[in-house]
Amino acid sequence: MAEVFYVSRKKYEELLQELKNLKDVKAQLAEEIGAAAAQGDLKENAEYHAAKEKQAQTLSLINELELKLRNAEITDDLTVDKSEARIGATVTIEDQAAGIEFTYTLVGPSEANPDKGLLSVKSPLANGVLGKKEGDVFEAQLPRGTRTYKLTKLEYK
Repeated sequence: MAEVFYVSRKKYEELLQELKNLKDVKAQLAEEIGAAAAQGDLKENAEYHAAKEKQAQTLSLINELELKLRNAEITDDLTVDKSEARIGATVTIEDQAAGIEFTYTLVGPSEANPDKGLLSVKSPLANGVLGKKEGDVFEAQLPRGTRTYKLTKLEYK
């Protein structure tokens, strides 16, 4: 069984649009391949071979997207205990040693972008905070060693 693909509603809609666009490209490529094939000798027909290669890449992307969308779980629709940090939560955590606070929204791996405040639930820091309640102190195993944090604020937007 395929792994669940956690995604926000916004990202899901973006992926649906991307799939539609790829299917449009696929139809256009089929026309190009037909036109190139009509030119005759396919062994030395660069346009034909380029279009076939692009078609193979496009089909691969379509299959990948369709699999993701089939296994998608829209995080906006999940029923979770909102007293604990779960996917979809926005958490503010304080590095206990440095006294610095960070705010992240916990998202699926495909949406992760720490620079934009989107932290993958598969990341070491998210692993530490998942299941914690506001005020809880926890440890996270980061590449630079074990760090201690406090979950200072938990909200679902």
